[in-house]
Amino acid sequence: QQVQGLNASLERQVEERTQEVKHRSEQLERSNTELERLVERQTMFVQIVAKIRDSLDIETIFRTTTEAVQHLLNTDRVVIYRFEADWSGEFVAESVAKGWDALLEKQLDNSASRDNISDCTVKKLGCRSVDTYLQDTQGGHYGQGSTQRVVKDVYEAGFSPCYLEVLEFYQARAYVIVPIVQSEKLWGLLAAYQNSGPRNWEDLDIALMQQIGLQLGVALQQAEYLSEIRNQSKQLANTLEELKQTQTQLIQSEKMSSLGQLVAGIAHEVNNPINFIYGNLAPLQEYTQTLLELLQSYQHHYPDPMPALREQLQESDLSYIQADVPKLCASMRIGVDRIRSIVLSLRNFSRLDESEVKLVDLQEGLESTLLILQHRLKPATSGTAIRLEKHYGKLPPIECYAGQLNQVFMNLISNAIDELQAAAIERDASSVITISTSCIDQDWVAVSIKDNGRGIPERAEAKLFDPFFTTKPVGQGTGLGLSISYQIVKKHQGHLLCQSQPGKGTEFVVKLPVRQAAAP
Repeated sequence: QQVQGLNASLERQVEERTQEVKHRSEQLERSNTELERLVERQTMFVQIVAKIRDSLDIETIFRTTTEAVQHLLNTDRVVIYRFEADWSGEFVAESVAKGWDALLEKQLDNSASRDNISDCTVKKLGCRSVDTYLQDTQGGHYGQGSTQRVVKDVYEAGFSPCYLEVLEFYQARAYVIVPIVQSEKLWGLLAAYQNSGPRNWEDLDIALMQQIGLQLGVALQQAEYLSEIRNQSKQLANTLEELKQTQTQLIQSEKMSSLGQLVAGIAHEVNNPINFIYGNLAPLQEYTQTLLELLQSYQHHYPDPMPALREQLQESDLSYIQADVPKLCASMRIGVDRIRSIVLSLRNFSRLDESEVKLVDLQEGLESTLLILQHRLKPATSGTAIRLEKHYGKLPPIECYAGQLNQVFMNLISNAIDELQAAAIERDASSVITISTSCIDQDWVAVSIKDNGRGIPERAEAKLFDPFFTTKPVGQGTGLGLSISYQIVKKHQGHLLCQSQPGKGTEFVVKLPVRQAAAP
């Protein structure tokens, strides 16, 4: 009996120890499982944070975050809700499991919402998912510093029937919502919904949502900083470009101002003696004619001069002088007229006395420019002259800065001459510059300057009006002519266009409004 009693006692102790070992084994297994889940959650959290930090695009961050959280928590829906300035809001990102409606699509379809839910819910949702409680209380308890809201079952949380209807529209049965805070201000909400049934949310789930919410707030702040930096960089780049253009314009304007003053000064100095010569040509021609008539009268009344005088008359070839002197006077008048027209063209080209907008005849400016460039149209080293064709239409007076537009015409025609002189070495065809003027309509006119040169390469057309860009050889162009011309035409609210085909020539068209107020 004692042995049996000992055996029974020993069996009880063995059974107790077995149960204890089994219990501890189960505890260890649960601890290992929880540890594995914790490691898995922490690993996934690190991956989510890495994805958030790797991307600076907010839409990409929202998409990857909602997808990762939905997969990690194994929930039916994860959304990001953003508050507006008036504390209304909308869903901006969503990851939803198969078989459930997408809230992003529902909030965009107001008509479908009205067909499926009551006026109470429409008032709360509408097309922007407005929650009147959050709007009226400026974020509710989230705006008052609350860290999260956890609901295991919406039907046991004591919600009002109207709010339950909203949650049913969301298909939500349980949820966890945490705030997203940017710069100490409530930006929005991160929400995880369980639609299939109630859910007892674990502490790990809630902690993960809180950590993700904090990381989203940091990402939003970084994105805002990046946006500000990009805007500042863009503004600085625009300012730098404007400074470069202004510097270029100032340099060219200073050059043109100095050139205009020099031209005007020379024209003034030349004009005075030319006017003196021109004024004396008429009496000189009259006196010469009187002397010649007097000489003829002496020859008539004294036909037999003395021997010495007769010999002197034979040596001087008096008959030739009598015939040639009138021709000399006429050629001198033509030369002086030519000089006067050149001086007048120089004065018209400089236009220093016209610093304000005035009504101007564009064709007069073209003629002045062509007269100044006349010497360049003659045969050069290539031995080929440049033929000029003019097709002038009937233009009304144009409201503009005449001197500046003359500068544009000078640049465009000079470029055409440079191109044709360079192309003449490579071909035998004749060189032609065609200048045309026409009225586009009652408010706009056009001036076309076209050459039949080699054309402009396609790769150069996009940079044609950039400062310091030139297609000419080194040392033959500054790259400022077309850029300044473009700015001058733009200042007149007009358009400078280029049309070119390789091998067929280039055409520049200047479109200008007749009146500055008529431009769009």
